[in-house]
Amino acid sequence: MTVGNLHIVAFFGATGGCVLACLVRALKAGIRCSALVRDPAKLHDLLRQRGLSETITAEKLSVVKGDVTDISAVQQTLRPRLDNPTICQDAVRTILAACRGLERKPVLVAISSVGLTDKKRDAPIAMVPLNYWALRDPHADKKVMEEIIFEEMKKPEAERAIRDYALVRPSWFINGEGIGLGGIRDGTEECPAIGYTISRNDVGLWIYENLVHWPVQLDNPYVGRPTTITA
Repeated sequence: MTVGNLHIVAFFGATGGCVLACLVRALKAGIRCSALVRDPAKLHDLLRQRGLSETITAEKLSVVKGDVTDISAVQQTLRPRLDNPTICQDAVRTILAACRGLERKPVLVAISSVGLTDKKRDAPIAMVPLNYWALRDPHADKKVMEEIIFEEMKKPEAERAIRDYALVRPSWFINGEGIGLGGIRDGTEECPAIGYTISRNDVGLWIYENLVHWPVQLDNPYVGRPTTITA
């Protein structure tokens, strides 16, 4: 649960000794990084020589091929794009399409994010510029995902692919064991739970306790609406 989980560090000149040494330490600490290099293969070789596994580099490192005098390459390094910027909306479309063939309609539980609501602000003011800068693309994807679900629920009941839905909007993710169910706060769009971070483990725990262990029947207060959660 370190601050490194909350940001992306951009590296220029990463195949050189000093910057490379810093990059290696950052990756080993679990910090998300981006690096602008002229020869990505050379960088990957250097990282392997220093004990970095392909799993770590695949999960934590975004490599941009280019020159530091190229402003577009520098901009891409400063704000790396996702490999699949529409993964959430594509996944929900596919799930809904598959559900149309089911005899019993399921309840769809989707993990979204704070910072998407058009109603009351659900994130600390200090996080608003960070959300715009660091999460603009994934937020755009999740916004479309939510709209797809909302549009599905507007259809006549007989035409819907799902019986109902639940949207979970966590605050910024961090790693670590978490603080447990008792430390997790939740809220509605009208009265959101506002906080800075929540561990992925706590998100999974909250979903299990409130949307899996507690049956998603008509008396479940978290079904049929978005819920913000934070720790």
